[in-house]
Amino acid sequence: MSKLSSNQWHQSFVTLMTSQPIDHLMADITYYIQDGVYIPATISKSVADNCYAVSPLTLIAGYALDEIPKIDNYWIRIACVGLVKSMRAWLSFAKLDCVQTLNNQCLSTNMYSQDWRNIDIVSLRQQALNKSPNTALVLRSLNAVQHSHLIKSLNDDHWVSLVTRQVYLQHQWQNFSFNRDLKKDMALLNEQHWQFKPLSTLNEYQRAQELYDLLYLDKYSQNNIHFTVEYLQHAVEAEMLSLFGLFYRGEMLATLGMVIIDGDMTCPIFGYQTDKSQKLGLYRRISAFSINYAKENNLRFNMSSGAPTFKVNRKAIPCIEYSFIYTAHLPWFQRMTWRILSGLGRMVYRPLLTHYKL
Repeated sequence: MSKLSSNQWHQSFVTLMTSQPIDHLMADITYYIQDGVYIPATISKSVADNCYAVSPLTLIAGYALDEIPKIDNYWIRIACVGLVKSMRAWLSFAKLDCVQTLNNQCLSTNMYSQDWRNIDIVSLRQQALNKSPNTALVLRSLNAVQHSHLIKSLNDDHWVSLVTRQVYLQHQWQNFSFNRDLKKDMALLNEQHWQFKPLSTLNEYQRAQELYDLLYLDKYSQNNIHFTVEYLQHAVEAEMLSLFGLFYRGEMLATLGMVIIDGDMTCPIFGYQTDKSQKLGLYRRISAFSINYAKENNLRFNMSSGAPTFKVNRKAIPCIEYSFIYTAHLPWFQRMTWRILSGLGRMVYRPLLTHYKL
């Protein structure tokens, strides 16, 4: 497990990102220091199909289209596709592809150290607006379970909330007991000829990237984050990422990478050989490893979104995730656009997320 402090992790991240180690991610990298907290930030560039980690336009008008097929009602699917496509030009005109995202770790789930409970939000946003006065300010990956204090501060400062997805949390390990599904999963960790081990060579990093791409890009969505071999290697060497491979009789069939910041854990790297039989239980094995790792180290595990039935059956708690956007300095059209999106999120998207467990 990484021994880096939150500030050390973020300093290493800014150094790493200066070499642009994530494909299809176009943004300037900067940082702020507020109340002793080192805070990286991205200022996205207005390019087509930019990574959703830096561009809300891609998240809303790109990634959302990949989620709509999961809705089983045909007419709702058609309505959602029409709504998203019709909004794209409007959202582009409102500059949703050009924002400044604070505390952006360029992961599917950003994490916030405990020091964020006491940050002066007003002073931080003033710093950020001095750097980029014509862009919206964004904070991603906030939920009411983990970030209630920060959400209150943002509401008090009149930030606009935007529903983004439903995530799944495992964070209450005291008196935690394994149910039947978890017991079966944990038994897989002790099967003969299967072995998890940390990755450390260039060939292993290349194989890890290939396995991640097979699942997250080829199977799920090309709008997911395009990590490079360079990113994996440097993140491991800097102790920002704990990267493991799952080997069967010496062949690496799956991978997972864990990021841990101030007791919070997420797994941005997750992949396996997708053409192998489901009977091998590759997804179950790497999920079991991550859950067991979080439990043994008493970490608050944000399992991100996706596979809702699987995660709930393993005692994860569903929770709506939000982005918060500061818009008071923007022209009226941009402010109005964000407020309309906020209302649509509350009235349309959130009910769909909870009902269809997206």
